Amino acid sequence: MDSLFHFIFPIIAALAAKVHVKHEIRNILIVGVLAVLIDVDHFVGVERATFHNVFITLLLPIIIIILAFSFRAKYSFKGFSILLLIFLSSHTFLDLFSGSPGVALLYPISNTYYSLEFGITVPMTTKFAPSIIEGYIISSLGLGILLYLIIIVLPCLFLDDIIEIMEKKHESFRKAVKQFFR
Repeated sequence: MDSLFHFIFPIIAALAAKVHVKHEIRNILIVGVLAVLIDVDHFVGVERATFHNVFITLLLPIIIIILAFSFRAKYSFKGFSILLLIFLSSHTFLDLFSGSPGVALLYPISNTYYSLEFGITVPMTTKFAPSIIEGYIISSLGLGILLYLIIIVLPCLFLDDIIEIMEKKHESFRKAVKQFFR
């Protein structure tokens, strides 16, 4: 998937989830740029797997989130660290669904690339192409985008409320989530 999509899509998703209400647009743009920097491997000639793996796009942001909440960082940094997780994970998640070559999720432990590529097609003809062609009803990328919106963006609608509960009552994330859904 191209770098421009990796910049624009999570920004649109964050704005749709109204993350910008309590987090500055500037932070959303900065994290958008950081999500694109994962693609630096395309330009400097290192193995694609170097930055496209769960250790960079999931584990690193989770460590930053844990540090931010453990050391009672400012609300803006907590939000920034969560945005970082959302944006970086979107990059690898969507590359997983975008076909070849896929993503080496466990690099450097394993060099195996994973890809979820499939499609549901129907035969169709058009005025410009009278021969029968295959038209996608559902593609793997379309399903990947839908899953990203359900798994990542939808919970963001509640994220600020959960962080507020944590701040006010000095609760852990798990306890704040339980309290929010009561």
